Amino acid sequence: MHQVQAEGRPGRARLLKFGMVMSPRVWLNARIDLAATCLFSLFNVVMNQFFITFALKQGASNAEAGLLAAAPAVGLIFSPLWAALIERSGKPKPYVVLPNLVGRLLILLPALFPDPQVYVATAFAFQLLMGIQAPAYAAFLPKVYPPDLRGRLMGYVRMASGVLMIPMSYLVGVWAEASGPSGPLAAASLMGVASILLFQKMKLRKEPPRRTAPPRFSPRSQWELVKSNRPLAAFLGATMFAGFGNMLAYPLYQIFQVSYLGLSNTEIGLTRVAYFTALLLTYLVAGRMLDRFDIRYTLLAGIGAYAVVPMLYGLWGTYEAVMLGNFIQGMGEAIWDIGILAFIFRLAPGREGAVFSIHLMLFGIRGTVGPLLSTGLSGHLTLSWMLLFASVCGWIGTLLFAGGMLRRGRGEPESAG
Repeated sequence: MHQVQAEGRPGRARLLKFGMVMSPRVWLNARIDLAATCLFSLFNVVMNQFFITFALKQGASNAEAGLLAAAPAVGLIFSPLWAALIERSGKPKPYVVLPNLVGRLLILLPALFPDPQVYVATAFAFQLLMGIQAPAYAAFLPKVYPPDLRGRLMGYVRMASGVLMIPMSYLVGVWAEASGPSGPLAAASLMGVASILLFQKMKLRKEPPRRTAPPRFSPRSQWELVKSNRPLAAFLGATMFAGFGNMLAYPLYQIFQVSYLGLSNTEIGLTRVAYFTALLLTYLVAGRMLDRFDIRYTLLAGIGAYAVVPMLYGLWGTYEAVMLGNFIQGMGEAIWDIGILAFIFRLAPGREGAVFSIHLMLFGIRGTVGPLLSTGLSGHLTLSWMLLFASVCGWIGTLLFAGGMLRRGRGEPESAG
């Protein structure tokens, strides 16, 4: 074990790990995070990549597919309310652990009762719980990792998970093809529960007692927070357009693969291999870039990915286009995953939970409207035209973010703190 002395802090041991100097507490958290995230990998593959596909294979209609795609957004509409409660409590950890524990157990329901309506009900119950844990996680993470290491540690942990998800995505497809989705769903639920039970052992940084209570939730105060911070406003506008295009297209991707191309679960599994390969590579590169370079250029690439993917489906619509689209989607989602959190940490130090809750609320709006709109129109418009419209939304968001970035120059984003 490499041990160095903390500069200016005699007696406090520091460890040198993977070229990073950290405290024993941070190193412990990184190992717990790594193990918990690896256990979570199966749940991630099944819930985020196969759940809608499984429902379609069980007879779900396009409208039910739209509801399943909209479910992740519904609970997030109320994120500012939860963020205010979490800020006032000063203890985000229970709000991360308990909703995840209950939510992951719920995935046993469609394993036991394989009916499209059970899939829909389970998805909505699960995502309402995720609407609680999402702003809590944004407030929890700064207490786990220091800002100068956060991007790399998040990237390394997710990179290890990505290594596992590449073969898992293929094996889940083969498993479901051979015996149906009940086995993968049950296994994912159990692994998800084990993951969150391990995750709750992480140690948080000790903080001095608060002298003043954080403000109560107020729509006006949320609006003032955005209005006073132009980079934040440009960021939210860009992600609103690009994210709306992505959510508009999301259920159409599944419908296109199952109903239009008629892909088997095994073939869909191979497309997920492409997705997780890109996810892995991007976590490796993006984590380093976030800590060392201007974060806005990395985030611009992630926003632009959401414009390219529906364009590939809409213009070409072949199995090869689907494979390439999944690869680019993996790149975009990896950048959104760690890039948006890192961007918010720099924009609003100390108010991460509140700012992230605004982002989640807007995701809730676009994520509810987008899938329901696209699946509702799927009987009246061609999939290609709707996918191209989604691409246009993505390009508008990309240009908005690029314009805001150029106006600010090369300096660091200003703080809303």
